[in-house]
Amino acid sequence: MNWKWLIRRLGFMLMVLAVAVILNFLIPRLMPGSAKQAYAGKLPEAVQVKIIARFGLDKSIWEQFVLYIQNTLKGDLGMSFSNHPNSVTYMIGNALPWTLFLLLTATIITVPLGYVFGVIAGWRAGSKTDTGIQIGSLSLLATPLFWIAMVLLYVFSAQLGWFPLRGAETAYSGYTGLKWVGDVLWHAVLPVLALMTLFGAYEMIMRNTMVTTLRENYIITAEAKGASENRVKYKHAARNALLPLITSVGIRFATIVGGSVFVENIFSYPGIGSLIFDAVISYDFPLLQGAFLIFSIVTVVVVFLLDLVYLRLDPRIRY
Repeated sequence: MNWKWLIRRLGFMLMVLAVAVILNFLIPRLMPGSAKQAYAGKLPEAVQVKIIARFGLDKSIWEQFVLYIQNTLKGDLGMSFSNHPNSVTYMIGNALPWTLFLLLTATIITVPLGYVFGVIAGWRAGSKTDTGIQIGSLSLLATPLFWIAMVLLYVFSAQLGWFPLRGAETAYSGYTGLKWVGDVLWHAVLPVLALMTLFGAYEMIMRNTMVTTLRENYIITAEAKGASENRVKYKHAARNALLPLITSVGIRFATIVGGSVFVENIFSYPGIGSLIFDAVISYDFPLLQGAFLIFSIVTVVVVFLLDLVYLRLDPRIRY
């Protein structure tokens, strides 16, 4: 392990998180409207004063920012405006496992599929197989994620009744053990399928890299030495073409995180995406800040882990 590289990467992660913390404070306050108006505007003046003081809305922006930084460093994300007296930590703790389940499941399925179809399309570049795969990938990339989610919900839930209309589990079912696991998986099928639209991006990256890699001299040399087709395809070409795909997974993970906000709301899935949507409507600054911070941390950690994978796959790299 290159410890200098590790220290630099950790330092970079901390800087990214520092910027994220600042943006998490500013973005909610740049939205139209105000939390004061949302929570106290229609109440008697005496009650307004108490509510505004309780949530610190009577302080200046600078005072609110300093207090926010101090509390964040202590791990205190504050109290939710719209779900008082529940803390932001409590609400995110309940929602985060569901969101991570969707994101990781979709990623674990989508990346290998993109790899396999990208290898096939790249190896047969210009063929009908390649054309068919590219049409499918481009169609997925060109279609809005929320539209795909709504079509899946309408066709397979509302019309065919194959999957539930909403939620992550059957309410008041009392399921336990494997029956509960099966129920959760059944509810997750359509949301995961909607998030798998990034398959098109992964496939095209893998395909284009394969096409470029197959023109390299070492591929021609391997073929001249009599290496089998599968050895050339997977051992020499696909392995080296995999590196840009790993990089793209980190970049695209932020996209899938953003997409989860739409998907979770369409399927009424109890994840952080649903919390963000509700927080935006209700001007719940602490909840918005906490949710954005958690998303930032998850994304940075995933990118860092992918950097380690990249380093493992290509030991020639020296940071």
